[in-house]
Amino acid sequence: MDQIISLLVSNPLYLVAAVMVAVVILLVTLKKVIRLALLLASLFVLYIAYLYWTGADVTGSVQGVEDFVLDMWQKITLYLKSLGS
Repeated sequence: MDQIISLLVSNPLYLVAAVMVAVVILLVTLKKVIRLALLLASLFVLYIAYLYWTGADVTGSVQGVEDFVLDMWQKITLYLKSLGS
């Protein structure tokens, strides 16, 4: 690992190439995450529309989904905080 770092620091061309590769990987990952979030949001809207048209309890279902998302968010943040410790 130290050899790789010293190689990148000693040769600016390698450093620029490594930074560009890292940025491309980051952008591709963010694009996929955003696409997944949009897909989940559209599925949620379709689910709410289905509940509305069938006459089901929309507010109760939305509250259930909200509770699930908040619970998962808390678990994810606790997991990420435990990684930093």
